[in-house]
Amino acid sequence: MDERQAINAGKAALITLAVICLGALGVLVWEYATTKEVTNTAAVAVLLVSGGLFWAFERMFGAEAPRSLLGRELPTGATAAERAERRRAYAVDALALAISGVVLGIGGFMLGDPDAFGSLGLPGGPVTGAVLGFVALFVISFSLSWLVGEADSRAVEKRLARLEAQV
Repeated sequence: MDERQAINAGKAALITLAVICLGALGVLVWEYATTKEVTNTAAVAVLLVSGGLFWAFERMFGAEAPRSLLGRELPTGATAAERAERRRAYAVDALALAISGVVLGIGGFMLGDPDAFGSLGLPGGPVTGAVLGFVALFVISFSLSWLVGEADSRAVEKRLARLEAQV
Protein backbone atom coordinates (compact mmCIF):
# COMPACT_ATOMS: atom_id res chain seq x y z
CA MET A 1 0.00 0.00 0.00
CA ASP A 2 1.54 3.30 -1.03
CA GLU A 3 1.26 6.55 0.93
CA ARG A 4 -1.82 7.85 -0.89
CA GLN A 5 -3.72 4.61 -0.33
CA ALA A 6 -2.77 4.66 3.36
CA ILE A 7 -4.04 8.23 3.70
CA ASN A 8 -7.30 7.35 1.94
CA ALA A 9 -7.75 4.27 4.15
CA GLY A 10 -7.14 6.41 7.23
CA LYS A 11 -9.66 9.03 6.13
CA ALA A 12 -12.25 6.32 5.43
CA ALA A 13 -11.66 4.83 8.88
CA LEU A 14 -12.03 8.24 10.54
CA ILE A 15 -15.23 9.01 8.62
CA THR A 16 -16.69 5.64 9.62
CA LEU A 17 -15.72 6.28 13.22
CA ALA A 18 -17.34 9.73 13.10
CA VAL A 19 -20.60 8.24 11.78
CA ILE A 20 -20.58 5.65 14.58
CA CYS A 21 -19.93 8.37 17.17
CA LEU A 22 -22.74 10.52 15.84
CA GLY A 23 -25.08 7.54 15.91
CA ALA A 24 -24.21 6.77 19.54
CA LEU A 25 -24.56 10.43 20.44
CA GLY A 26 -27.95 10.52 18.72
CA VAL A 27 -29.08 7.51 20.76
CA LEU A 28 -27.98 9.21 23.97
CA VAL A 29 -29.65 12.52 23.07
CA TRP A 30 -32.89 10.74 22.15
CA GLU A 31 -32.83 8.78 25.38
CA TYR A 32 -32.23 11.91 27.43
CA ALA A 33 -34.93 13.85 25.57
CA THR A 34 -37.53 11.14 26.16
CA THR A 35 -36.67 9.90 29.66
CA LYS A 36 -34.56 12.74 31.14
CA GLU A 37 -31.83 10.26 32.07
CA VAL A 38 -29.09 8.33 30.32
CA THR A 39 -28.93 4.62 31.09
CA ASN A 40 -27.70 3.22 27.77
CA THR A 41 -24.32 1.88 28.83
CA ALA A 42 -23.57 0.51 25.37
CA ALA A 43 -23.88 3.94 23.72
CA VAL A 44 -21.70 5.53 26.39
CA ALA A 45 -19.11 2.77 25.93
CA VAL A 46 -19.15 3.29 22.15
CA LEU A 47 -18.41 6.99 22.65
CA LEU A 48 -15.58 6.27 25.08
CA VAL A 49 -14.01 3.53 22.96
CA SER A 50 -14.30 5.66 19.84
CA GLY A 51 -12.09 8.28 21.47
CA GLY A 52 -9.34 5.71 21.85
CA LEU A 53 -9.87 4.44 18.32
CA PHE A 54 -9.74 7.98 16.97
CA TRP A 55 -6.40 8.50 18.72
CA ALA A 56 -5.08 5.19 17.34
CA PHE A 57 -6.23 5.98 13.78
CA GLU A 58 -4.64 9.41 13.98
CA ARG A 59 -1.37 7.84 15.09
CA MET A 60 -1.48 5.24 12.28
CA PHE A 61 -2.81 7.30 9.38
CA GLY A 62 -2.60 10.90 10.56
CA ALA A 63 0.26 13.37 10.45
CA GLU A 64 -1.59 16.14 8.69
CA ALA A 65 -0.37 19.68 9.06
CA PRO A 66 -2.18 21.77 11.68
CA ARG A 67 -4.81 24.16 10.39
CA SER A 68 -6.13 27.46 11.61
CA LEU A 69 -9.77 28.02 12.51
CA LEU A 70 -10.41 29.20 8.96
CA GLY A 71 -8.81 26.09 7.48
CA ARG A 72 -5.51 27.65 6.42
CA GLU A 73 -2.66 25.14 6.62
CA LEU A 74 0.01 26.25 9.07
CA PRO A 75 3.74 25.73 8.52
CA THR A 76 5.25 22.72 10.23
CA GLY A 77 8.90 23.70 10.38
CA ALA A 78 10.95 24.28 13.51
CA THR A 79 12.26 27.74 12.64
CA ALA A 80 11.43 30.66 14.90
CA ALA A 81 9.37 32.38 12.20
CA GLU A 82 7.25 29.28 11.55
CA ARG A 83 6.67 28.69 15.26
CA ALA A 84 5.67 32.35 15.68
CA GLU A 85 3.20 32.06 12.81
CA ARG A 86 1.64 28.98 14.42
CA ARG A 87 1.42 30.74 17.80
CA ARG A 88 -0.32 33.73 16.16
CA ALA A 89 -2.83 31.37 14.54
CA TYR A 90 -3.44 29.61 17.88
CA ALA A 91 -3.99 33.00 19.55
CA VAL A 92 -6.46 34.15 16.88
CA ASP A 93 -8.36 30.86 17.16
CA ALA A 94 -8.45 31.14 20.97
CA LEU A 95 -9.60 34.76 20.75
CA ALA A 96 -12.45 33.80 18.41
CA LEU A 97 -13.55 31.00 20.73
CA ALA A 98 -13.39 33.23 23.81
CA ILE A 99 -15.38 35.99 22.12
CA SER A 100 -18.03 33.51 20.94
CA GLY A 101 -18.29 32.06 24.46
CA VAL A 102 -18.85 35.50 25.97
CA VAL A 103 -21.40 36.39 23.26
CA LEU A 104 -23.31 33.18 23.99
CA GLY A 105 -23.15 33.98 27.71
CA ILE A 106 -24.51 37.48 27.08
CA GLY A 107 -27.31 35.94 25.03
CA GLY A 108 -28.18 33.58 27.88
CA PHE A 109 -28.06 36.44 30.38
CA MET A 110 -30.36 38.57 28.19
CA LEU A 111 -32.79 35.66 27.90
CA GLY A 112 -33.14 35.64 31.68
CA ASP A 113 -30.53 33.18 32.93
CA PRO A 114 -28.98 34.93 35.94
CA ASP A 115 -26.22 32.31 36.14
CA ALA A 116 -25.16 32.59 32.51
CA PHE A 117 -21.70 33.67 33.62
CA GLY A 118 -21.57 31.43 36.65
CA SER A 119 -22.62 32.08 40.21
CA LEU A 120 -19.17 32.56 41.65
CA GLY A 121 -20.33 35.16 44.16
CA LEU A 122 -17.69 37.61 42.97
CA PRO A 123 -18.04 41.37 43.33
CA GLY A 124 -19.07 42.88 40.02
CA GLY A 125 -21.59 40.16 39.23
CA PRO A 126 -22.02 39.17 35.61
CA VAL A 127 -19.33 41.56 34.32
CA THR A 128 -16.67 39.87 36.42
CA GLY A 129 -18.03 36.47 35.37
CA ALA A 130 -17.87 37.48 31.71
CA VAL A 131 -14.28 38.71 32.02
CA LEU A 132 -13.19 35.60 33.92
CA GLY A 133 -15.00 33.39 31.40
CA PHE A 134 -13.29 35.17 28.53
CA VAL A 135 -9.83 34.83 30.09
CA ALA A 136 -10.40 31.18 31.04
CA LEU A 137 -11.69 30.25 27.57
CA PHE A 138 -8.79 32.04 25.91
CA VAL A 139 -6.13 30.41 28.09
CA ILE A 140 -7.60 26.91 27.85
CA SER A 141 -8.22 27.13 24.10
CA PHE A 142 -4.78 28.57 23.37
CA SER A 143 -3.09 25.92 25.51
CA LEU A 144 -4.94 23.03 23.89
CA SER A 145 -4.43 24.43 20.38
CA TRP A 146 -0.74 24.88 21.07
CA LEU A 147 -0.30 21.36 22.46
CA VAL A 148 -2.21 19.65 19.66
CA GLY A 149 -0.82 21.87 16.89
CA GLU A 150 2.78 21.43 17.94
CA ALA A 151 2.32 17.66 18.25
CA ASP A 152 0.83 17.62 14.75
CA SER A 153 3.74 19.69 13.42
CA ARG A 154 6.29 17.31 14.89
CA ALA A 155 4.38 14.32 13.49
CA VAL A 156 4.34 15.84 10.01
CA GLU A 157 8.06 16.57 10.15
CA LYS A 158 8.81 13.02 11.34
CA ARG A 159 6.68 11.56 8.55
CA LEU A 160 8.41 13.72 5.94
CA ALA A 161 11.83 12.72 7.28
CA ARG A 162 10.84 9.05 7.14
CA LEU A 163 9.62 9.41 3.54
CA GLU A 164 12.82 11.23 2.51
CA ALA A 165 14.91 8.50 4.13
CA GLN A 166 13.10 5.87 2.05
CA VAL A 167 13.87 7.64 -1.22
